[in-house]
Amino acid sequence: MSEPIGLSTAWNGPGVSPERLLEEHRGLGFRRLEAYAHFTPDALDGLAQAALRYSVEIASLHGPCPVPTGMGLGDWLASTNPSERTRSVDAHKATIDAAAKYGAKAIVVHLGNTGVASRQRTLIDVVAVDGRFSQAHLDLRDRAWQEREANKAPHLAAAINSIRALGEHARGSGVRLGLECRDGYHEIPSLDEFAEVLGACDGLPVGYWHDAGHGAKLDYLGFVQHEEYLRRYGDRLVGMHIHDTHAARDHLAPGMGETDFSMLARYLRPETVRTLELSRSVTAADITRALDILEPLGVFGVAEGILVSS
Repeated sequence: MSEPIGLSTAWNGPGVSPERLLEEHRGLGFRRLEAYAHFTPDALDGLAQAALRYSVEIASLHGPCPVPTGMGLGDWLASTNPSERTRSVDAHKATIDAAAKYGAKAIVVHLGNTGVASRQRTLIDVVAVDGRFSQAHLDLRDRAWQEREANKAPHLAAAINSIRALGEHARGSGVRLGLECRDGYHEIPSLDEFAEVLGACDGLPVGYWHDAGHGAKLDYLGFVQHEEYLRRYGDRLVGMHIHDTHAARDHLAPGMGETDFSMLARYLRPETVRTLELSRSVTAADITRALDILEPLGVFGVAEGILVSS
């Protein structure tokens, strides 16, 4: 039996009451959710209390969740500024504590970036005008990657220190940490860097979280082959963000793009946390069609408990 699929509150939160959010999830048949990084501590507690009433399980939290109140917080786990990194580590420790409190199985972690200005938007524009693997595309891709590699070392070291501290905090809590493959080429870890980061966390409850859209976008821009993430790190898979991608646009409902969901299905294990992570522009009808597409594949958790009894 597979874990039942959940729906991220990135689709319909924040800005609505917990009751309305959960009614929308239940109306589509979901009994699991992932709380995205847009809840304050009080708001997350309100969601958790309402989830009990609606018989919806909070399966995972997308760190940092809750978001600390009264302070700005960036994607700083790889920051070389000690104050920034400490604040981010503390926020993610609070996420681990909240996951344990509310019974969530895992949290999603972004490890930060290499400190370089991203050229990703320009790359997307060049591909649109000149085509994938045109000379203009390859030249810009290679320059961007060289810049990333030249600047990464202190940020990668900081990221490893951060995730080890978080893994130690999570030890014995029952909460697993999933390091997400990132949206941008300039972010950490790269495909190759995952081996070093995960190796540094051996013995800790730290694994790999696959984001189907992120892998597809970096493939589209010529940095990786999407499936290679799963070939290398599928044995450490904690969870998967499931969505479709068209060119450089992701967080679409399955069926709206070109993603090979049968490829993703090969790497899912019964215990993998499965989450649809969708844009707010996706409609309820799009989600219903997506579930119809995923259900015949047999491993996405659609038939195994998604439907809520009336």
